[in-house]
Amino acid sequence: MFPRTDKLRVGLCIEKAQGALAEYAKGHPPIKPPVRIESVAEWMGFQVILLHTVGEEFSGLVSVRQKLIGVNGRHHRHRRRFTIGHELAHILLKHPPESHCTPGEIALYNAEADKCAAELLMPTPLLVQWLSITRSISNLAYNFDVSEEAMGVKMRQLKPHGMTLPAPMPIVVG
Repeated sequence: MFPRTDKLRVGLCIEKAQGALAEYAKGHPPIKPPVRIESVAEWMGFQVILLHTVGEEFSGLVSVRQKLIGVNGRHHRHRRRFTIGHELAHILLKHPPESHCTPGEIALYNAEADKCAAELLMPTPLLVQWLSITRSISNLAYNFDVSEEAMGVKMRQLKPHGMTLPAPMPIVVG
């Protein structure tokens, strides 16, 4: 059966990420940027391994049975962090292995994993708090340790889902 593509799946992606972070936070210091995604992976029982002999087109893979997440060690830190979140998202969303999926299902599951990974790395409640401090994509990306591109996508996604962003703080001079 082909998964639904309506907003319920987007909501599920966000719900699973926020639920995992809430459970993780029960035994760890309060979550603040940047989210310690490797620590979250370890808490979920997975070991992250950097792979340095794979091609540039390879980003990552997960072995649920072996409890391993392999990440291209030659990629930029931001991309590695997103890849770890992406692979954790496949686990949280209970996606089947790609070998059991059609190309269309693979594309949809990867899009869902990207949405969930973005929420793991840039949790909406935390991001909204930071928006009262700065609205600079560069500053937000730096503090959340993600690429400016990822932060820009996340910011654009907040508005269509009914998120009312706080007004920018006034600048006091003198």
